[in-house]
Amino acid sequence: MALKSVYTSGDDIPAEHKGLYEEQGDVFVLSIEDIDSHPKVRGVITANRENVKKRDEYKARAAELEARIAEIPEGFDADEYLALKASAGDPDDPNKKKIADEHIQSQKALYETRIANLTKKHGDELSARDQAIAERDGYIDRTVAEAGLKDSLLAVGVDPELLDGALAYLKPSVKVQRTDDGNRKAIVETDLGEIAVPDFVKDWAQSKGRAFLAKPSGPAAEGNNGSGRGAKLPSGNFGGDKGERTKAIASKFPELAQ
Repeated sequence: MALKSVYTSGDDIPAEHKGLYEEQGDVFVLSIEDIDSHPKVRGVITANRENVKKRDEYKARAAELEARIAEIPEGFDADEYLALKASAGDPDDPNKKKIADEHIQSQKALYETRIANLTKKHGDELSARDQAIAERDGYIDRTVAEAGLKDSLLAVGVDPELLDGALAYLKPSVKVQRTDDGNRKAIVETDLGEIAVPDFVKDWAQSKGRAFLAKPSGPAAEGNNGSGRGAKLPSGNFGGDKGERTKAIASKFPELAQ
């Protein structure tokens, strides 16, 4: 079962996942403080480690084969070499020497071809595993960045109806770094240096992000004006693809596009 980032009711959270969520206001959000311990991510990390181990084994085997080629003498097969030497007779006989040299060269070429084929095979396997590892690392990084950003947006009071738009607007700014202990953390690079995602979102919510915040509710809520009519819904598709979300944001908040 896929992990949802937000539940509106604690009763909806599967029993085996309740320990992964924390209550924030009226919703329960996925905690990412220990993202590597989450079941879905933990399985990916375990697979990554196994792939890295196998990749290193293949590299070691390829290096060993290359070292053996470099050390092979002209008569690299000891038994074959002794047999050729015994049957060679007079080393000055040009015919026998020619036959022996041709045989040695043919055997050497045969083994070099076999080793080259093995090296290529292992190289292709290593390339495929490296690609798989890169794809899994990318998935983990995207999960860390998106989950951290969603949690921070909800924490500052972003309107859930505008959450997808805010996420699309800010996600390109979020980067994921690998710490010295192997864990991941989401950060934002600014002109003043790196800052944590929650701090970045708090600053954003007090400036350009104000338009995304949920409006106060109740009789004294600003913008009610006693009309009794519902607020006009924003135009555009905030839940569409990246292009549609960008257009919707620009339509509702033209000042952000400047």
